[in-house]
Amino acid sequence: MTLGELLELLRHSILNDRTDRISGSSDYLWTDKTLCIYINEAQRRFAVRSLILRDGTTDEVTLVPLVAGQTVYNLHNAVIAVVSAKTEGQNAGLSRVGHSFLESYRSPAARLPDPTYFSAMQPGATLAFSTDEAINNADGASVEQVTLRIFPAPTAEMVTANTALRLRVIRKPLYPLIETSTGATPEIPEDHHIEMLDWAAYLALRIVDDDAGAPKRADEFRIMFEGHVAEARKLAMRKMFAPTGWGFGRGGFVWERD
Repeated sequence: MTLGELLELLRHSILNDRTDRISGSSDYLWTDKTLCIYINEAQRRFAVRSLILRDGTTDEVTLVPLVAGQTVYNLHNAVIAVVSAKTEGQNAGLSRVGHSFLESYRSPAARLPDPTYFSAMQPGATLAFSTDEAINNADGASVEQVTLRIFPAPTAEMVTANTALRLRVIRKPLYPLIETSTGATPEIPEDHHIEMLDWAAYLALRIVDDDAGAPKRADEFRIMFEGHVAEARKLAMRKMFAPTGWGFGRGGFVWERD
């Protein structure tokens, strides 16, 4: 649906905002600009909570140019999580590992690798990645910004070849809707356009005002929105599901991805 259609639906069918409800210079209780702000927040909240917005092609979000010797990269502010990563132009994806696998884990079995093995490896082709390595914003990055750590460090030869990582991510919307661009459409899938309006209605009605506010109605919209988000999240997680297998006699009880 377009922004113009969403504004019309929100104002007249959901909020019942009519010109005969108030007197004065304004014809409506809420301006298009205000409702557009509410719709933007509704879309952002829906995307964050449902994990429904996935991207593997938008360069500004999913392409990470490598820098010689650099292992930690701040990702785009819109990134919520990294699903997978691979070197641009390669078919095989990188292995995903945790922080403990690289630096603090101590193997209970001699045949399993010790973290000192990885720290001693020389720079070269990227083999693995982990996320959220940074725990502060000393470099000016937002505390909510996702960071990516790769291993081992890229070589100068790789940088000369303009090698980059291509990510598949879960993200927030990139471009806010503007009330003057009524032909624009939200970035989340169209199946959820009407559902997200419940949060916009909640934001509009939560104020205490005899003309506009209706806290009880606001709570009803909030509950409906949370239900829609829960269902959308289940759908998103089901699409990303990867079967797992397990077995004994493999250096302890371990899970393996098929």
